[in-house]
Amino acid sequence: MSSVDRRPCWALGWLLAAASPGCAELNPDFLGAAPGTTSGSASGSTNGSTDPTATSDASSATGTSTSDGGCPDAGDLRCDDACADPDVNIEHCGGCNQPCAMTQVCFDGECVLDCPPESPNACGLVCADLQQDPMYCGLCTVACEAAQFCVDGGCVFECPIGQTPCGQFCVETTSDDAHCGGCDAPCAAIENCIEGMCALGCAVGESVCDDVCTDLSRDELHCGDCGQPCGADQICEGGECYTGCPPPLTECGNDCVDLQQDPDDCGDCNQQCSATQQCVLGECECPGGTELCGNACVDTATSPLHCGGCGSPCMNDEICIDGACVEDCPDGDEIVCNSSCVDADKSDAHCGGCQAPCPPQSNCQQGQCECVGNMTSCNGECVNTNTNEEHCGMCDSPCATMCSNGMCD
Repeated sequence: MSSVDRRPCWALGWLLAAASPGCAELNPDFLGAAPGTTSGSASGSTNGSTDPTATSDASSATGTSTSDGGCPDAGDLRCDDACADPDVNIEHCGGCNQPCAMTQVCFDGECVLDCPPESPNACGLVCADLQQDPMYCGLCTVACEAAQFCVDGGCVFECPIGQTPCGQFCVETTSDDAHCGGCDAPCAAIENCIEGMCALGCAVGESVCDDVCTDLSRDELHCGDCGQPCGADQICEGGECYTGCPPPLTECGNDCVDLQQDPDDCGDCNQQCSATQQCVLGECECPGGTELCGNACVDTATSPLHCGGCGSPCMNDEICIDGACVEDCPDGDEIVCNSSCVDADKSDAHCGGCQAPCPPQSNCQQGQCECVGNMTSCNGECVNTNTNEEHCGMCDSPCATMCSNGMCD
């Protein structure tokens, strides 16, 4: 049933769990270890818990557990009359009834942040895109000023040509679904932004029913066609209503899944692969050319955090090429800034050198910040000397009144 969230209780993490008495206890390790600390065992640590009385002992959570309940695998636990692998099960992570938060997966018995490809970097408890997130720009430890934007991993005062400032982000209003045609102009759930206009459209394989995009092959309310529901005890699979799942599919949370290739139920129900992994023959695996470092698949040939192997970071003034940290970029005209190659002759964020952003109303030309249009550089600031009271007609020529056409009025 594609329209139903199978983990509603902990979608908002510990806040929602604390407010919902019907939800099982969250895994005390679900926030993960703080940077620079060593996480405790999955079954006994209270690391990351906001409640000093919290415990990950399965006996304190809802339900029962036993390690000798007749499960076929020795490491499995019997939780609520079903066998579960506490190393990978998102509902029983580290012990019975210790669910992970919505944005996490269970890895080696601990709930860890599951960063999506569009925001692949874990900065503490936040997934960030270091190329455009002003709070984590270039590095997790770098935050832009309030008036700056993050562009290509560097803080700048103005958005590049073709992009529009929306809040602290530079966006392309011709294709951004949240800012379509202008800032804060979102498209509806069944629309996509095309050339600055919201156009009706769902993902491939989905249809519009009751103003919502849905998969007619799996939606119990619209099974095979809009307004064609299944019975209360039935499951929609392939556009047909079944009582129980047709072989070789397995029922997992009111859904029929293929345990051999479903990344949310890989090998067994609730065994979720990370966002960067694939489910192959019931095992979570990294795509070709990548390696599992922590719980994320990375290309150790190019990753500055895992260069040549997991846990082998490059310095900030180095870049990873062919699995080796080097100080020089392949293009001799570029330099290394924040582990990325940039052209200091053209980069507004690194003009003439690393961390040298151009001021507002200027851009980088031949490694120098040049004021645009009729602006003049006065003390490192681009101003219009025709109207600026502090620099009227020329730099450092203040007016006591208004400045008009370069003259004090």
